[in-house]
Amino acid sequence: ICSRLGLAAVLLVIGFVGGNLLQRPSSGQDVQQLTRQVGELKEMMMLSLLEKESASERLRAVSLTNEMDKVSDKVTKALFQTLNHDTNVNVRLAALEALTPYVSQSAVREELIRAISMQDSPLVQVTLAELMASLQEKKSVSALQKLLDNDNTPKDVKNQIKKSIDVLI
Repeated sequence: ICSRLGLAAVLLVIGFVGGNLLQRPSSGQDVQQLTRQVGELKEMMMLSLLEKESASERLRAVSLTNEMDKVSDKVTKALFQTLNHDTNVNVRLAALEALTPYVSQSAVREELIRAISMQDSPLVQVTLAELMASLQEKKSVSALQKLLDNDNTPKDVKNQIKKSIDVLI
């Protein structure tokens, strides 16, 4: 109910701002300001939804980043927090997917490499290994090697990680 009220409030604000802009002759600056405000509202909503107990609400929060033209450092930090600490594997995978468009940024790549050692889900481990291989991120080899050396890593996961390391070397 709270998220619906939040969404209703966001839509009300967007409607109010949009209505005011439509009543007067608009300029490019007004449109830019409205676009910026909508982006800020989406960011606030995303950060708020990430704090919810429900995994579906957190998934919805992560999916909001797909609607953002540009994400702030605050959003990427929240996505990494979600990737590294969320209790639900699907939410962590969604966070990883949401971060993928930003892998051209060196800071994002470095955080992804750090995230490898923080993962306990075989699915997330394999997905990160495959991403590192597709990016040709050689700096990730030592983190991936640690997963290989870990006795708790399942054999099938080790095989996939080994394939990714072979691509990188």
